[in-house]
Amino acid sequence: MRSGGLVLGAILVFLVAVVSAGRAKKCKDGKVYGSFGQEYDAPKNPCKPCTCRNGRWKCVTIDCPKPNCDNPYKPPGKCCKECKPGCEIDGKKYNDGEDVPSDNKCEVCKCLKGTVECNPTGCPPLPSYCEKPYTPTGKCCPECKTGCDYSDTHYDEDGNVPSDNKCKTCKCIKGKVECYPVECPPLPSFCEKPYTPPGQCCPECKTGCDYNDKHYDEDGNVPSDNKCKTCKCIKGKVECYPIGCPPLPSYCEKPYTPPGQCCPECKTGCDYNDKHYDEDGNVPSDNKCKTCKCIKGKVECYPVECPPLPSYCEKPYTPPGQCCPECKTGCDYNDKHYDEDGNVPSDYKCKTCKCIKGKVKCHPIGCPPLPSYCEKPYKPPGQCCPECKTGCDYNDHHYDEDGNVPSDNKCKTCKCIKGKVECYPIGCPPLPSYCEKPYTPPGQCCPECKTGCGYKDKEYAEDDSVPSENPCEVCKCVKGKVECAVIDCPELPPYCEKYTPPGKCCPECKTDSGCELNGKKYAEGEKVPTPNPCKICSCQFGKINCKDVKCKQCDAYKPPDKCCC
Repeated sequence: MRSGGLVLGAILVFLVAVVSAGRAKKCKDGKVYGSFGQEYDAPKNPCKPCTCRNGRWKCVTIDCPKPNCDNPYKPPGKCCKECKPGCEIDGKKYNDGEDVPSDNKCEVCKCLKGTVECNPTGCPPLPSYCEKPYTPTGKCCPECKTGCDYSDTHYDEDGNVPSDNKCKTCKCIKGKVECYPVECPPLPSFCEKPYTPPGQCCPECKTGCDYNDKHYDEDGNVPSDNKCKTCKCIKGKVECYPIGCPPLPSYCEKPYTPPGQCCPECKTGCDYNDKHYDEDGNVPSDNKCKTCKCIKGKVECYPVECPPLPSYCEKPYTPPGQCCPECKTGCDYNDKHYDEDGNVPSDYKCKTCKCIKGKVKCHPIGCPPLPSYCEKPYKPPGQCCPECKTGCDYNDHHYDEDGNVPSDNKCKTCKCIKGKVECYPIGCPPLPSYCEKPYTPPGQCCPECKTGCGYKDKEYAEDDSVPSENPCEVCKCVKGKVECAVIDCPELPPYCEKYTPPGKCCPECKTDSGCELNGKKYAEGEKVPTPNPCKICSCQFGKINCKDVKCKQCDAYKPPDKCCC
């Protein structure tokens, strides 16, 4: 009984092993094998890829990223959802990143990852001083109204605005008319009493110096009574200083000022053996092998410089009684010895002979070149070189070539040029361009131009003002003539009651007339009531002048009887 149970148990264990062996699958070379060698296909799931590790398959599920669009879709054969590329609007397709037309011109739209995104149009920033920006009809961006309205005229921003006061200049700045005094040139620091001439805006300073009944310009030279001083007109005063003297050499120990001179001098040179020698001059030496000079007041001696010997000299020697070595060279000619490079007497005076490297060589003597204008050179008897007769003979006198020759006419200058006396008019200074009638005074060579103006028995300098009998004209002396111009009158406001005061040229506005409305009188500048809440009125130059009320832009409610909210 017991043995039968053991047999049955063994059979059951064998069956379980067979079944387990049949289920066990291993991988190798991308294939799956069972326990008994059966082949199986590898797992094929695109969303769960598998790899063979240690004979076993390991599979991992893919982690899909979240699409960044509104309507993602899953393409066939893929595991993850994607954004559909491009956009489709009213049946028309647009690529990703392409602009998409918008019905609102103040928006800019694009196709981004399958979705149309729109953003407001970018507007440029307005200037900081813009107080009332507004958006014009049909535009997307706000603007700032610039410029100024003044006396019924509009002026551009930063533009000039006419001023009623000639001593002020006005400009349109940030929508307002602002006026400032005209800029005057700075006066020199030494100006103690500046003054403003009548009819001018800027002060002036009287410059120059009055000295010995004469007037001298600022920074101009003034004659000095002392020859050792130089004087100038500086800041309205005559100031004198010693003249500049040249510096003395550093070795000068005892400078002195000679009588009748302004600058000190230094006694230069050397006193040696009861004689005086000039600075840098040679001083006789007691030793013939030394040369002496006067240097900074002292006698200094150095060995004499010896000439270099020729390269072919093999046995130099110093002859007795001489300082420098020599080379026994030279030439023997006509029973005499001549030194190397020394002259040798020539049998023909138009040749020169020298001893050169032991031989006597002769060449024709060198003649100086003749001037190019020499037309007929000649060779004087007994001479070797041709000559050219130069200079000029004039009025029993001989004058050198290119030298001055006295002229019989003081208005001409004469010179000896290529053997002939040639004369030319002297050079005269140019006259100013405006000089119409130059004249030459008697006894003079050059023409002159009469400057200034003579007017009513008085003389006026060039560019000076000339009094006018007409108060409406201003006159000046211009290029020798009195020229007058009509005075420019300032422009008056259009609502001004104009009149011209006696003795004046330009009209003015009446300021004392006042205004009258509905039987009531109002003073100049006083506010005048008006039933229109959108107007502000006042009495200006005898007339009632009204302007529009300026309101700030707002979104609040505006009552019917008011202009602004």
